[in-house]
Amino acid sequence: MEIILRMKSLLFTTLLAFLFLSSCSLQRKITGTWNITEYSENGVDGSSSSAVNAGKIEFNKNGTGANDLEYKIFGNRQKDKRSFTYYVGDDYITIKPAQNGDSITTKSWIIIESKRSKQLWKSTDGEGNVQTIVLKKAD
Repeated sequence: MEIILRMKSLLFTTLLAFLFLSSCSLQRKITGTWNITEYSENGVDGSSSSAVNAGKIEFNKNGTGANDLEYKIFGNRQKDKRSFTYYVGDDYITIKPAQNGDSITTKSWIIIESKRSKQLWKSTDGEGNVQTIVLKKAD
């Protein structure tokens, strides 16, 4: 019985260490400056719009960052420059604004693809509309 308890404890500790390390490696991939090469919105009503080269977003190692965006979506020109905090989970990232106001980036995103030089994220707005963002690592 004692051996089984030790094995369960070891398995649990190993699983926690794996989850922690996978989350840390994802955060290391995200740290740095990224170009938003594409941002798109697809509505439940069938409408869609996209913007290319929408700006830059920077993730610092300490969980803070900033974006500098300028894009046109659904015919509306948008400018957004703000700082934020972020948290990286196993397969998601949550970005919270440092000051009040909305931004296309400040929300929780599901990380679909995560590579050192490319990120693909998706999110929804609570009404069924889907946002997609493609990030490429800046030089």
